[in-house]
Amino acid sequence: MKPTIHQMILRFALPILLLPLGPALAQTDRPNVIYLLVDNWGWGDISLQGSTVPTPEIDALAAEGIRFLNFNIENQCTPTRSAIHTGRLPIRSGTQKVAAPGEPDGLAPWEYTIAELLSDAGYKTALFGKWHIGSQVGRHPSDQGYDEWWGINEGSNAAAYTATPEFDPQVAAVPHFWEGKKGAPSYETEPYNIAGKTTFDRNITDRAVNYIGRHSNGEDPFFLYVGFTQFHPPWVIHPDFEGISGAGNYSDIKYEVDHNIGRILDTLDESGIADNTIVILTGDNGPGTLPQGNGYATGEVGGSTGPWRGSLSTGFEGGLRTPAMVRWPGKIPAGFVTDEIVSVLDVYPTLANLVGESGRIPNDRPIDGVDQSSFLLGKQAKSNREHVVTFVGDDVFAVKWRDLKVHFITAEATFSEIKRTTFPQVYNIKEDPAEQFELWGNEGFAHAWVMTPVTKILSDLTQSMTAFPNIKPGQDFSGYE
Repeated sequence: MKPTIHQMILRFALPILLLPLGPALAQTDRPNVIYLLVDNWGWGDISLQGSTVPTPEIDALAAEGIRFLNFNIENQCTPTRSAIHTGRLPIRSGTQKVAAPGEPDGLAPWEYTIAELLSDAGYKTALFGKWHIGSQVGRHPSDQGYDEWWGINEGSNAAAYTATPEFDPQVAAVPHFWEGKKGAPSYETEPYNIAGKTTFDRNITDRAVNYIGRHSNGEDPFFLYVGFTQFHPPWVIHPDFEGISGAGNYSDIKYEVDHNIGRILDTLDESGIADNTIVILTGDNGPGTLPQGNGYATGEVGGSTGPWRGSLSTGFEGGLRTPAMVRWPGKIPAGFVTDEIVSVLDVYPTLANLVGESGRIPNDRPIDGVDQSSFLLGKQAKSNREHVVTFVGDDVFAVKWRDLKVHFITAEATFSEIKRTTFPQVYNIKEDPAEQFELWGNEGFAHAWVMTPVTKILSDLTQSMTAFPNIKPGQDFSGYE
């Protein structure tokens, strides 16, 4: 029997009516993205990498995705945050160092951040915590792609400014928390001081949890950037964790960091969106080394770099490697551990590719990051990167190429003397992770050949920076528009 007209309408119309609208389907198909950034985090500060203080939440996250043993960040807080947001070497953006109070700072408004890229692609965007790539109104997160933000615009250490007996609010600004929304100027809220930092990371986590709850059922995917301030001095601890380790402030903070990360991950599970959320967890640089009696908490020094030499603001591996992992259930293979070279610069193009928005990556400027999406998804065994150039401020301190590391300038610790040698120093970081046995001089110049690939890397970079001049700190636009 031929179907009646009524039956034909039901046959063809009902399936259409049951489908979501086209745009909503396209949006909800795309993953949410959460970037969790820990401040001054040593490579050995998680139990999977040697910490005697347990970090079960972080370890569980690592087991559910890919864990990087050779994830390379920049040498300080500001450069790493710049690299995450632009995929460009920070020296190109005028963000190559932490600016001292009063110095020009911040990303140029001309830069096209990952938050702007995802916002333009239909993502909701939010930042809670530490920004530190623009202290002035006009250079805040809500000016660079974030729908909403709350936190601090400068360094974590600003909490201690007003606690110094010499502080004079007539000559130096009192640090504050800030808040803002896209399309309006950001504004100061309460003072950011020792008391404020004590509960800061708890409040960051509360806001992140609330944000996930508010957006878990939305039609649009979201990008949430969480900038923790632990383990950065002043080393104060939320009262819930004070003394919990029995081993001092730094160990107590490990419990706090692990707990806060666990709360965010639990919220994803409870909201039913964990399987459709990419979670990235890294540090911004290795731990700082501070002298005893520096006035921060008890004056103790903490942070483990594992087998690696150096710390924050050095060119050695201890300052450049942090814990790093990415989870995307069902997409990124679980339980994979890799020693392949990956850079924080790669986050920008990789995320754009993973969410299907690679066409939005700017082609009018150098992007130093490389797409690692096929590597993350298990489609290829090797990283698409085999070298990292390390700037400290304006200077190239080192170039890592495969398993060899070439140092041109060295500093042993965060506040130590900078030294230049007559010849470059060469180390095999796979065989000698502590970078103790120098190969160039100790093996009769036998390793001088490594300068061939390294010289090409630096020559190509120089040519690129000549063709596309670097933006100066505080400059509002590029010099090659």
